[in-house]
Amino acid sequence: MSTTPRIESGAERPLSIENERTSIYPWIVVGMGAMVFMSNYTDKTLMSVVAPHLMAQLSISKIAMGWIFSAFAITYTLLQPLLAYLSDIFGARRSVGLMVLWYGVFTILSGVTALNIGQLAWMRAATGAGEAASMPAATGGVSPWVPSGKRALSQGLMHSATRLGAAITVPLSVASIIAFGISGPFWVFGIATVAIGIVWLIVYRAPSTSHGKKNQLIHGKRLWSAVLKSRSMWALCIADFCYFYTLTIYLTWLPTFLIKDHHFTMLKVGIYGFLPFIGGMMGSVLGGAMCDHLCARTGNRKLWRRLIPSVGMICSVLLLLPAVYAKSEFTTILLFSCSFFFLDATISVFWAIAMDMGGSYASTSAGWMNTWANVGGIISPVAFGALVQWSGSWTLPFLVASGLMVIGGGVVWLIDTEMRLSDLIETAH
Repeated sequence: MSTTPRIESGAERPLSIENERTSIYPWIVVGMGAMVFMSNYTDKTLMSVVAPHLMAQLSISKIAMGWIFSAFAITYTLLQPLLAYLSDIFGARRSVGLMVLWYGVFTILSGVTALNIGQLAWMRAATGAGEAASMPAATGGVSPWVPSGKRALSQGLMHSATRLGAAITVPLSVASIIAFGISGPFWVFGIATVAIGIVWLIVYRAPSTSHGKKNQLIHGKRLWSAVLKSRSMWALCIADFCYFYTLTIYLTWLPTFLIKDHHFTMLKVGIYGFLPFIGGMMGSVLGGAMCDHLCARTGNRKLWRRLIPSVGMICSVLLLLPAVYAKSEFTTILLFSCSFFFLDATISVFWAIAMDMGGSYASTSAGWMNTWANVGGIISPVAFGALVQWSGSWTLPFLVASGLMVIGGGVVWLIDTEMRLSDLIETAH
């Protein structure tokens, strides 16, 4: 028996999308979405800066550190499909706002327990639970406000905020550790995250047409049947898995790699470690803008939404391997930055495809894609630590990541960018 999902209440004062789409408010929504995305990545990146200090101060192994990274990713991944789907039902305002407040509070609590590895692991797991579907839910909130021809650009802007957040997190975390100790970064970024959640709850309003879209939501069984049977959705998930496996190395192990293998000082990591993320920020925006421009100019959306991420992943590999083997500190950082540029030229396109495929189920579609990306996020830090510990080589994990990126660049061509979940549901019905 189908159920009627609950829709956003009138207290949220929905706005007329016809009138507001031509105003500044849609870009305010994109800006707020960017802040939510940024808070996800400041939280992830601060752990990569704290990790060398924890390993030195508490004498923990690389594998144990990998599990601390993965404690967050496990709950983040397991809860994401359910919470993303519930966001489609209950609406973006409450869903996103409450999620952001939750993981902001638990980021602060991670600082309280920073020197107790067992308690820290539990706090990181709780943080991951709250953060699980915040990006897909924010995508669902942005989706009705942004025309389909601007979706890759909007995602490029939001993902560029994640890289900017990651970039500033490195020097700010180093400064916080110097000033306040290991718990400092958790307090600084946790408080900032709580503020972002409050702003979202105050400012975000659903467009009036979202009521109609919410009423189109059907029993979850048929929706999830369509998701699981879609070859294009699975191809998108695999490609994003390969992308995120490599991205996670930047977010977790890169500072430690630069210190241990390339003999960077902590000061140099603080000064130069943000540059790869600046490269990623530029790649996110330019990749999304270029995709939207070429799709509009040629009318061939299917080609460009396959070609741009495929080329981006291959070019990223061609620059990543020289970065790993480079001897000069300047050359190493420059090549990592360029590799990250091409890596992130893919992600805005992936999320735009998920928005298009999902339609009224944009949170569900993006959440399912991002779930499998974060399976890579679980495996990557543990695999990296294990490969280094067992082989003694800091370069071997990058070779594995490069192989996955080549696979991802090929799988992209299996995605039918014109597939819509609503069509599959109607066909099955």
